[in-house]
Amino acid sequence: MIKTLNAAIDRLEGAAMVVFMSIATIITAIQVVYRYGFNSSLFWAEEVVIYSIICMSFVGASMGVRYGAHISVDVLNAIVSPRINRWLHLVSAGLGIVFAAFMVLYGFELFINTLGRGQLTAALRLPMAWFYLPIGVSGVLLIIRYLKVIQDAWSHPPRRHADELADEANKLV
Repeated sequence: MIKTLNAAIDRLEGAAMVVFMSIATIITAIQVVYRYGFNSSLFWAEEVVIYSIICMSFVGASMGVRYGAHISVDVLNAIVSPRINRWLHLVSAGLGIVFAAFMVLYGFELFINTLGRGQLTAALRLPMAWFYLPIGVSGVLLIIRYLKVIQDAWSHPPRRHADELADEANKLV
């Protein structure tokens, strides 16, 4: 089930990244043309671009877990046995789940509280709560991704980076 869910999330995240990046790029290009070509500007463009980049960051956090692209210190990974390495991955994923759970809890709480207050964005005059929603959603996605990391670490012990590099070097020779 996690594998199917993981594939669905991959497609969803990929589409979301394309949409948010396209919005940010197109609106920024239009804003440049307006500003320098017509000596005018779109009052709402900066806000839309900022919110698009924020949404990309939250979606990117989940993608980073999926592809192992987050910043990490691999000193222990390079020197410990695969058995200990497995436990390092499990503890790391467990801590990630705790962090993501806080994101879910407080992200959705922020969304609900802001929705109740009726706060609007400065330029677009849209409910601000909807721009806080990606915090909680990202937390849910992170939990799913970390569960997949735990499943992978449990079923296939992670290898040391030195062993992986040696295998790659042997393939080249």
